[in-house]
Amino acid sequence: MNVLGIDGGASSSKWVVLDAQGGAVAQGRVAPLIGHLFGDEMRARVFAALDQLLAEVKPHAPRTVVAGITGLDAGTKEAGEIRGYIQKALGLSEKRVVVLNDMDLAYRAYFAPGAGIVVYAGTGSVAYSIAQDGSVYRAGGHGFLIGDEGAGFWIGKTALRHLMRWRDSGLDTAPYPLAQHLYAVLGSRDWTGIREYVYGGGRQVVAALAPAVGRAAEEGDETAAQILLQAGRELADLALTLRHRLGPLPVVLCGGALQVSPLIEQGARELLELEVMYTSSAETAARMALDLQNS
Repeated sequence: MNVLGIDGGASSSKWVVLDAQGGAVAQGRVAPLIGHLFGDEMRARVFAALDQLLAEVKPHAPRTVVAGITGLDAGTKEAGEIRGYIQKALGLSEKRVVVLNDMDLAYRAYFAPGAGIVVYAGTGSVAYSIAQDGSVYRAGGHGFLIGDEGAGFWIGKTALRHLMRWRDSGLDTAPYPLAQHLYAVLGSRDWTGIREYVYGGGRQVVAALAPAVGRAAEEGDETAAQILLQAGRELADLALTLRHRLGPLPVVLCGGALQVSPLIEQGARELLELEVMYTSSAETAARMALDLQNS
């Protein structure tokens, strides 16, 4: 019998179906799937993404599901609502569907409980550790309005702030690689167009500017390079915050934002030793589902 693993993220959501032997049957990507079910508009977006995902996986008939959803904790009302929705759509019993925080998946991909600290940098950022008794310790992960330092949104926002200062000072026509790469993604040099891009698309489109910062840094733009180095330092600081509480545990740095530039890793290594790893959280979820199904 097939199993399904879901990694619900702020920029996109990934899913993997495995067969009973752990072989990959199918995988895909849909729109963002987050646990912030705080308003009608956001709820509509989340359940539209979930509908799309479930329509894609139904032909593979998964009998057990583990889903890690960003911005959501196991045992909450929101987790129960999403779990019930998946159960009904796939015709599964309650014990066959587990919904938890996406960082629970990320942590288990690298460490056993009590063994380390994971710093994740995607659209947002967080440092996360699970103790041997199951207690969760975290630093950051407070959302783009008040946190998410060093991650994709932070990189895009910081670059935009530089661009707006240059523009207000009449300097944005200078041959700054960062300005040129940002304008190419924004699709406009006018404030009206920039405003529509930023405030019409939300945090995902701001985070989507991060690769432009990486490209500018590759061309020698010093401002872009400093933004990326500082992003790494901010991520390292999250790990150091947890180390003050938990002791000198090993640190793994992971997440899609790291693919923007090696300067992020370089900046983090200025402050502490760490490992950079890339593991599919969707596959981790699917393997947890397989273990649940076989238990």
